[in-house]
Amino acid sequence: MTGDPLELMAAAAEAAGVEPPRFVLPEDHEVELNGLRFHYVDWGNKHLPHVVLLHGGSLTAHTWDMAALLLRDSYHLVALDQRGHGDTDWTPNVDDDTSALMVEDTRAFLDHLGFEHFTLVGMSMGGINSFQHAAAHPERLDALVIVDVAPETMRAGIVEMEQFAQATETLDRFEDFLDRATKFNPDRSVGHLRYSLMHALRETDEGWTWKNDRRPRPKLDEDARKRLADERTSLLWECARAIPTPTLLVRGTESKILSAEHAREVVDAMQHAELVEIEGARHTVQGDKPVEFAQELDAFLQRRLPAH
Repeated sequence: MTGDPLELMAAAAEAAGVEPPRFVLPEDHEVELNGLRFHYVDWGNKHLPHVVLLHGGSLTAHTWDMAALLLRDSYHLVALDQRGHGDTDWTPNVDDDTSALMVEDTRAFLDHLGFEHFTLVGMSMGGINSFQHAAAHPERLDALVIVDVAPETMRAGIVEMEQFAQATETLDRFEDFLDRATKFNPDRSVGHLRYSLMHALRETDEGWTWKNDRRPRPKLDEDARKRLADERTSLLWECARAIPTPTLLVRGTESKILSAEHAREVVDAMQHAELVEIEGARHTVQGDKPVEFAQELDAFLQRRLPAH
């Protein structure tokens, strides 16, 4: 996919119903952390309150682009390509516990940025990493936003996403991916999906494939998988209860990952948390409803951040 980046962004914004004050591309940066080269994007305005964004699995830093266009005049937004995703290096040893390494990557990245105070926003996989970081290192954290994930999630929705990813491992043409994505998420505009896939895919000699680490992991039997899942759930409950930071949990009303019941349970268990549900959004709330997501994030931060 080639073309003028600003024109492609403008076309995606129009398709998504996003009307920003102006169209601006973020700056690309690289940094070495924990022996790997990490890519991230910076939306500028460094004098404004800092907001660090962590994407979900199989996504990239550009999943936030449409919302970022609406928020960049009020906040300094920085979005990371996490380990094994986007333009960041992959974990060298496929047997390593990538989830634990990502939590350490988050800490190292935030130390690199050096912000005295900031907000952390994490979606799905990025939300899991954010839960753990916020519990262990709340000192500089002014606010926490978790998007469509909690200690308890719905296994059926996770399996559905895994099956979609497996069915689209490598396809001949970019348009084949777009067709599959449109059927998987028919509520998202084709123009916006095209833009999202432009950043999430890469072309190889075999065809088009996802721009993330899809190497086979060690196969677990059902008992081992359940045991690891239970351990993660217990860890996340412990983290959620320990977080002292004002927290917003954002749930898509059409999510197949986070139920309304599970969302309410975790908000009730946390010290200073509130829940907002965005009508019509699925799991990737910031992509499905970028305008509503930006509005809710801004409203929360206006209430919770120190005056600036």
